[in-house]
Amino acid sequence: MKFIQGSNRSQTHLFPISLEDSIAPDDEVRLIDLFVASLKLSDLGFKTDL
Repeated sequence: MKFIQGSNRSQTHLFPISLEDSIAPDDEVRLIDLFVASLKLSDLGFKTDL
């Protein structure tokens, strides 16, 4: 009979659980993200499929 084998709790992961959790709330990258999100890509010549 097969059984479910658990994970080793001391094993480190290659990537963090989420990118959002790994970036500090006051990090500069959040400002860049807000700026890019505010751009109207269609005005800049990009086609979007939304």
